Amino acid sequence: MPSHLKALVIILAVALPVFWMASVAWPATVRPEIRRWRWAFLLVTILSFVTPSIWIYAVAMPAVVAAFLASDGDRAERAAILWALLLMAVPNVGAYIPGVGSISNFFEMTHSRALSFALLVPAMVMMPKKGPRRPGLLGVGTDWFVLAYFAVQIAVMAPYASTTDLIRQAFVLSIDTLLPYWVFSRAFSRPEALSGAMRAYVLVALILSVLAMFESVRRWPLYDAVSVHWGIDWDMIVFLERAGFLRAKASAGHSLMLGCVLLLAWGWWGIVRTELKSKAWVWLGTLGLIAGLAASLARGSWLGAAFLTVVMLALGRAPVKHLLLLAVGGVFFLGIAAVVPGLGFVIDMLPFVGNVDSENVEYRQRLLEISLSLIRQSPWLGVPGYLNYMEELRQGQGIIDIVNSYLAVALTTGVVGVFCFVGILGSMMIGLWSVRRNKDVPPEGRHIATCLIATTLGLMFTLVTTSSIVVVLQLTYMLAGLGVSCTRLYRPERQTLHPAAGLVAVRQQQ
Repeated sequence: MPSHLKALVIILAVALPVFWMASVAWPATVRPEIRRWRWAFLLVTILSFVTPSIWIYAVAMPAVVAAFLASDGDRAERAAILWALLLMAVPNVGAYIPGVGSISNFFEMTHSRALSFALLVPAMVMMPKKGPRRPGLLGVGTDWFVLAYFAVQIAVMAPYASTTDLIRQAFVLSIDTLLPYWVFSRAFSRPEALSGAMRAYVLVALILSVLAMFESVRRWPLYDAVSVHWGIDWDMIVFLERAGFLRAKASAGHSLMLGCVLLLAWGWWGIVRTELKSKAWVWLGTLGLIAGLAASLARGSWLGAAFLTVVMLALGRAPVKHLLLLAVGGVFFLGIAAVVPGLGFVIDMLPFVGNVDSENVEYRQRLLEISLSLIRQSPWLGVPGYLNYMEELRQGQGIIDIVNSYLAVALTTGVVGVFCFVGILGSMMIGLWSVRRNKDVPPEGRHIATCLIATTLGLMFTLVTTSSIVVVLQLTYMLAGLGVSCTRLYRPERQTLHPAAGLVAVRQQQ
């Protein structure tokens, strides 16, 4: 059997039991939806492994997902949920669409872009017109920061790019950032659909966690088979180890990206786990996500997940009690690891404390020093050609890895760009904070807002340690959109609590 089909068998052997357990763990009301998700995930996964090229996949995949939008209901909501479900079903491999005449190529077609064309573009078209719960363009404060950052990115490219290239870059950037943000901030008309999107994402993350453990134990990156089968020389196919262990990556392309993927799932797990019927399922899902994070060996995501957990406990009920329990549990675990033979590697793996891959810390420190010196010379709109001044950081793979998203933003778009980028998530959290503090909001709304704030802060923390490549950018804008949706769906001044129908949007009486 070809290696890519062997990998497919392993993935399906993991996915099917996880979907079955999910259908048992969640209430009967959501089981039909989970079954539809199962078929969508399986069909798209199989399609990616059996099609001989990305072009056949990019044409066939929209036809497959369109079948799941044919039934009645809010198709825009369903399309957004399917996008959240399928984004990590296939690695974000890409190939350039050949151009004509003087145009060498149009743009790089990747899995995420094909998925956006198949789901998010129709969702934007099918979305109902603006109303009390669907503000128009620039109707939300976060909109201004999203568009401002987009404009800054285009503006810094304009002096050095041809008109054709500038149009291409603006188009690609809008598909990767503006489109996910717009759909996820406007598509949902019901709180249940908002939770459904996060439930779908977490379900796939649980599958990836199990696959990550398999990759780490068997030292077999399963999803690399997709790009090899398609004949694409993907620069993410790198066999990375840490202390003799394979750094699992599943469909994320890199262990750092897998860490970011599972970090968001860890935060949203705090929302969807309240729906489960038994604490046993809660513990099983919790252990699964922890094991997936551990298998990624992405230490920045470990710290981000720890920070996220601390924030969530600090903003939750009985914060002092839960934080003390967390601290005692952490100290107890580290104490056991320090004295039990064979567990000393756990401490060695920890950043700043252990001695494994200490040269990575030194690289990041040197990256920070060089980047700050360059930013001081051109602080406002970035440093043109900054890579030319960073040759001493070039690694054995022939790349200069800017493993700090904020430094990458500052070097590319300057302080102005950093302000806009941070403002996207910061302004979104301001709205969530108002929802969390308002006693007129039902408890589930305040809980969702709390978890989204913690998740956002955890991601912002983790971005200090990773690049915004592969799908990290799309995930960031999806998170921003979900935060805006939570605010507008639970915003008290636009809603009233109806005893029979739940939250119903009403216009304010003048």
